[in-house]
Amino acid sequence: MAILTSLFGLGDQELFLISIAILFYSVVIWTVVDLFSNKDLPAIPKLLWLIVILFFPFLGTLIYLYYGRSAKHLSNQR
Repeated sequence: MAILTSLFGLGDQELFLISIAILFYSVVIWTVVDLFSNKDLPAIPKLLWLIVILFFPFLGTLIYLYYGRSAKHLSNQR
């Protein structure tokens, strides 16, 4: 950690925010991958979910993960 702070001039707060951003966008990317791997969802709803997730990443991701995933898709992943 000291190497990053001395090399790039980043403080602890900046590193924390970068870590949170990386984690957030990883979850968004995982949600998009899950959306396209869902075989139970037709093409038009997938496109609509993708638009919602890309335009409203935080809310779109949460709403898709709560409402958009079908029970059949979830049982097929296990």
